[in-house]
Amino acid sequence: MSEHPNHLPKRLTRWAEAFRLDYGGVLIGLVFLALSLTPSLLPRPQVAQGVISGLSFALGYGVGVLLWYVLRRLISWRDPALARWGWPVLGIVIVTGAVILAPFVVAWQNGIRTTVGLPTITGYSWFLLLVVAFGIAVIAIAFGRGLRLAYQAAERRSGPLVRRVAGDEAREHERGVNVATDATSLAVVVLIVAVVLWGVAAVGLQFLDRGWSESNAHPDPDLTAPTSSLRSGGPGSLVRWDELGFAGSEIVASGPDAEAIEALTNQSAKEPIRVYVGLESAPTYAERAAIAVNELQHTGAADRSVLVVAGTTGTGWLDPQAIDSVEYLHGGDTALVALQYDDKPSWRSRVFNPEEAAEGASAQFYSVYAWWSGLPVDHRPALVVYGLSLGSYAMQSAFPDLETLLARSDGAVFAGTPARTGLWDGLTARRDPGSPVTLPTLDHGRQARWFSDPADFTNATGEWDSPRVAYLQHGNDPVVWLSGSIFWQRPEWLEDGQRSPVVSPDMHWIPVVTGLQALIDFTMGTAVPDDSGHKYGSLTLEAWIAVTGDGGLSDQSLSAIRATIASYDSLPPVDQ
Repeated sequence: MSEHPNHLPKRLTRWAEAFRLDYGGVLIGLVFLALSLTPSLLPRPQVAQGVISGLSFALGYGVGVLLWYVLRRLISWRDPALARWGWPVLGIVIVTGAVILAPFVVAWQNGIRTTVGLPTITGYSWFLLLVVAFGIAVIAIAFGRGLRLAYQAAERRSGPLVRRVAGDEAREHERGVNVATDATSLAVVVLIVAVVLWGVAAVGLQFLDRGWSESNAHPDPDLTAPTSSLRSGGPGSLVRWDELGFAGSEIVASGPDAEAIEALTNQSAKEPIRVYVGLESAPTYAERAAIAVNELQHTGAADRSVLVVAGTTGTGWLDPQAIDSVEYLHGGDTALVALQYDDKPSWRSRVFNPEEAAEGASAQFYSVYAWWSGLPVDHRPALVVYGLSLGSYAMQSAFPDLETLLARSDGAVFAGTPARTGLWDGLTARRDPGSPVTLPTLDHGRQARWFSDPADFTNATGEWDSPRVAYLQHGNDPVVWLSGSIFWQRPEWLEDGQRSPVVSPDMHWIPVVTGLQALIDFTMGTAVPDDSGHKYGSLTLEAWIAVTGDGGLSDQSLSAIRATIASYDSLPPVDQ
């Protein structure tokens, strides 16, 4: 049934009112946008910065609307001049602020880019930022307005339920109840928004999970099964090629062989052993770990000089720079064993299923340890633990404390350890007085040490007893420093005396905004040159030398290995 024509102007008025911007919202939104342009841990591309600036404006707009509403309810003040001159004055403020702020923004970003070795930018490079920020802000505000309109339409059709709850008569005569009614309406809208966003996120995550699982289901089609019996998936292997998954196939089908190692080091070399067990090989962690141990026995790993128990990232990936460098260093006289715990990216596993990586790594290590500890003490390889990112978290979860790690291994290398990792947290909290959280010293470096730059190994002093544990962490690695509390609490690594020299002195903690910046940095952690952000390739080589020895190689051979590992950085960064 059509509505009466006289009702049309009222409807148009409602829609016009719904899309009218609010003075307070715009003003506070601009403040939030300006704050989002302040420097963070890593340089941000224009699109990424545009996204965070747009979201920051939308968040500030919502806060400003609420504050402006409360102010108008508490103060009975109306000024006709505001309606006439408000927007022109605000426009002048916006243009003036943009002109003043632009040079600072460019200088802030160039300071960060110089620190990580990226070329500088000009102000013209940030035009795309404004376009993206505007689009994101419009979408976010429109989404909120749409939900509000839907709520109002439902309320008109079903009756003023919320108002009845507060009491119609009191609402008409008591300002306090009126405010309570409005607050209740706001709470209902917020609840609806939360439910809708949660539903959209859940559906989207399920869709992504299916895609990730399908990507992992088969080996990399550009690779072929190994021809060496010392690789999983090769001749006589207990693991079939089609069970390795995408990441596993890359690990066993790549890396240096004996001939490549000899050519680089001018020393005789062996064919490295690489054992990998994917998700498809067995349904449980214990069964996959048992297969891995049988594979170590089958390949003769007991006769090697170094056995690396490696924790994989979320998709089952291992850093090629890290695993290749230890093989070059020890002339291929090595065995590597890794298990796949999941087929999702590390952030997905860390947030939603951290127990899978922890349980999988524990099953992996202790199965290998039980076999290794049964070998003759004078005829078994050095047992070394390694992990990057989620792999570092997973492997450290296998040890309740440092003493257990030292008692059951011959050393460890942990790179880019995520925040809230139990062992790392505990050791950092116990650091020597006066040492910064970004590069701690524990017991004067007697057994566990932290490094952020290759030069740190050369500059290290004092006795470093064996077994040795090396923690690699950059001061600008968002994976290491991002935690939920950063949204409402200033992190320790930004306090005076704790800040890393690679973090911009212009970076300051801003509630909520710094959290959003860190989330964007998190996604850009590998989009930087080597040995910055979340990339530890060359630094891992130095850690292997410190923890496992230099393999008796000459300075010339070590330099050749360093140059080769550094060249890997020309490869595209991989988000694992």
